[in-house]
Amino acid sequence: MKKDKNNNLALLWSAQVISQAGDAIYQLALIWLVLDMTDSSIITGIVAMSAYLPALIFGLYAGVFSDRLNRLRLMIFANAGQALAVLLIPLFLWFGYENVWIICGLAFIRSCFNTLFQPAFNSMVPVLFSKDHLVKINAILATSGQLAWMMGPFFAGILLTMVSLPNLFLVDSGSFLIGISLLLFIKKPNNPDSVDNHSHWDNLKKGLLYLFREKPIFWMMIITFINNFFIMGPAIVGLPILVKNTLHGTPSDFAFVEGCMAVGALLGSLIVSKLNGRIPNGMIWGIGLILDGITFSLMYWAESVEMAMVIIGLHGIGIPFIMISRTSIIQIHTPNQYHGRLFSVVHLGVVGTTAISAGFVGVITSIISVKILFFGIGIGAALCGMIGLIIPSLRNLR
Repeated sequence: MKKDKNNNLALLWSAQVISQAGDAIYQLALIWLVLDMTDSSIITGIVAMSAYLPALIFGLYAGVFSDRLNRLRLMIFANAGQALAVLLIPLFLWFGYENVWIICGLAFIRSCFNTLFQPAFNSMVPVLFSKDHLVKINAILATSGQLAWMMGPFFAGILLTMVSLPNLFLVDSGSFLIGISLLLFIKKPNNPDSVDNHSHWDNLKKGLLYLFREKPIFWMMIITFINNFFIMGPAIVGLPILVKNTLHGTPSDFAFVEGCMAVGALLGSLIVSKLNGRIPNGMIWGIGLILDGITFSLMYWAESVEMAMVIIGLHGIGIPFIMISRTSIIQIHTPNQYHGRLFSVVHLGVVGTTAISAGFVGVITSIISVKILFFGIGIGAALCGMIGLIIPSLRNLR
């Protein structure tokens, strides 16, 4: 049994490293391609928004599917759909269809499949591993993301010295296929997933009512929504605008800036694993929100790509403080039968508000300096963390 758990952890970790490295390359390639094609921050913001809209539109129903269907099969199906959607982008470009709205549509379709994957993944973890080890398991799995977002951009930066930008989408498509091959070897416990025979709508209402009754979790979700509105748009759209238009960097420069954020996040994951059991997860989460905001504000003083790399590395440290603690709180304090729906709310808060935030940033940076934007949104994000630490029921969550 222990061998199976170790094998499952190794397979999940490896699949996440490979597919998320592809995600990092895709994110870099998509935004830079659109910015280069249009030279418009507004259109870039719209395309970035389309890549996150599915979570806003039907993200909650994705959680219902996760609680009703076989989660492992749903993860495999979602990865296959993402691989196909990404593959179509370079094919359209090579056949002369250089239309930004086609790219926008394919980014939307890819995100539809990703919206199915995330709740299934996070609700699968407590099925495979015991509750006592979930914080450490989540910290280990989080390092897969940090390594991926460190290796992906650096790898993209090296590739861009040899191949054109559209080729990066092929790498992302291939990463999903490799991830699928690893997921096929995961061994689930003998007890099958419980299936609720109520309608999808009744299941959704039941999950939302449960969330509303659990006040600490509910308020953590609300603060997540608000904080991600401040943070995600600047991270997705503002950062490439800063590197390209303000610091006059290249696609490779942007790749290395993104890689530095992943280096910081990897360090943050190691710190969180050391803090496990010493201070409550709720306090780790609040501290992470404050670090996330304050370090973004420092971008106001970035005068070179190298300085931006240092600042974004510091910013990355706070990311796992938020993600690992929030995931562990939900997995530990709520029944597994609700995990798909609860994690779909988290996904809605992270990815759905990213759609709104990305569109907002695209418009606002056509009016004000992107540096002023970073300063303002950083302060707002830090205030979210202070509010979280002030509320005792949140701060003391184990």
